[in-house]
Amino acid sequence: SVSASAHADQVSTIFNQLAKSELIRADFEQQKKLASLNKTFVSNGTLTFAKSNGVLWQIKRPVQADLIVTQKKLIQKTQRTYSQIQIDQSPYSSVATLFLQLMSGDDKALAKNFNVLSAKYSPTGWNIALTPKSALFKKLFLRIDAQGQQYVNKIVIQEQANNSTTILFRNQTTQPNQLTAAEDALFQLAK
Repeated sequence: SVSASAHADQVSTIFNQLAKSELIRADFEQQKKLASLNKTFVSNGTLTFAKSNGVLWQIKRPVQADLIVTQKKLIQKTQRTYSQIQIDQSPYSSVATLFLQLMSGDDKALAKNFNVLSAKYSPTGWNIALTPKSALFKKLFLRIDAQGQQYVNKIVIQEQANNSTTILFRNQTTQPNQLTAAEDALFQLAK
């Protein structure tokens, strides 16, 4: 159909844009809204995306923790604990790998797990809406909306029971264009 191929063009334009960056650093804020508690939990920190390694979330508040996401593993490290999850064994890793696929501009990997509801691209900004394909993912979330310009600026995950998670990215930069020793050491944990 015409709309499907137009969609595909918009999607590939968005992903080509995202695929340009090898290394991105940003500040992030995550707002997790739990409808049943009528509460929003906010956490924030910094994010490092390295195309050849994965995504490193360094949460600063409310607790300090590092989350290292690669194509194969998800590692969570706090001052006292360390846990490792094989990507294919954790439902939540679907969300974690989604960022990896979005940020690296990997539309093929994304297409395995998600249907594209809509995609619009313009030089001033793009947005894309996705719904999960697998039964496992459908248990977790209903749809995902992402928007940005040169980089991903905002991701909204609509979950079951009217819950949602919004992640905002700010101050994105491609400098310094190499990993620091500390960042590299964290990625080495996931090797």
